[in-house]
Amino acid sequence: MSLLAPGTGCSSCTIIDFLPLLCPSCDLPFCSDHIHTHQPCASFISASSHDVAVGKLDRGKKSCEKEGCERETIESVAGVSGRDEEERIAREVRCEGCGGSFCTSHRAQTSHSCPAPLIHNARHDNFLVRRSRAEDLIAKNFAGHKDRVERKMPTQKDVVKKPRIEEDKLPPSVQPAQSASTASPESTQEETKVEKKVKSKAEKLWDIHLRKIRSTATRLGVGANIPDTEKIFFEWGIDLTGTKVKTWKGKWDTKLERAWVGEDIPIGKVMDLIIAQSKTSRMADTKFSLVQLYPAPDGLPSSTSLSSHQPAKAITQGAALILVRGEMV
Repeated sequence: MSLLAPGTGCSSCTIIDFLPLLCPSCDLPFCSDHIHTHQPCASFISASSHDVAVGKLDRGKKSCEKEGCERETIESVAGVSGRDEEERIAREVRCEGCGGSFCTSHRAQTSHSCPAPLIHNARHDNFLVRRSRAEDLIAKNFAGHKDRVERKMPTQKDVVKKPRIEEDKLPPSVQPAQSASTASPESTQEETKVEKKVKSKAEKLWDIHLRKIRSTATRLGVGANIPDTEKIFFEWGIDLTGTKVKTWKGKWDTKLERAWVGEDIPIGKVMDLIIAQSKTSRMADTKFSLVQLYPAPDGLPSSTSLSSHQPAKAITQGAALILVRGEMV
């Protein structure tokens, strides 16, 4: 079609149609108004239409020609009717020998006692050989298999579960009788105890700090191992002049060592272990003390001078112990 002459003229009228329709009988182009009414094909089309309403499928159910079989034929399932029965689409699904219309189970010649000569099919012959061998093998190894009654599953039924209706959504007239007086004060207190306290950001960071100390701390001194519940975990450092302790605002500017001791060890013994571990020179007349630095998660940082007679359980878990010369008040 040339660009200078777009469209095609209808064979019945003078209209130039840009989307012409070809008649399947005469192969001539027509417009949408004359595709079904043009001559000489009008009588043929009306005869082959079988008075079928537009938008509906004329599909009459046809049963299999096999005696005793009530299944639907392949042509009936596919909706083949009218002219299609004489075309290739119908011949392909019928029996190749007698041309009968059968279901999928009886289409083969050997399935419906076809009177026509058996059409040679190498694939089908191989199937028959394999089936015969299988039957012989089953009969040899399983003598009672042939007479065995095949089990059938019981009829399945769909169980419809009713949706569970929450009591809170029910109207007051339907809700179960439960007065407020039946709830005892003890149950109310128990429910209050179950409620967990929401930790603040500072408390969560302090928990992470404690886990780091517990995972990397080493024992200060020697002795038998004890359970974790009896251990005191802390960090320790040296500030003999006490300058950093006096100006401490919550964060130590140098690296601290991580250690743990038993909760029953005196703090004086802990101080001796820190002096020995840090190799700090100690004169006979020199006095030392331990200062605990504890940055409270939701409070102000505090520094406390520890007494050498106190047990180690007086140390706050995760706090920093700083060795200073002299007494720090």
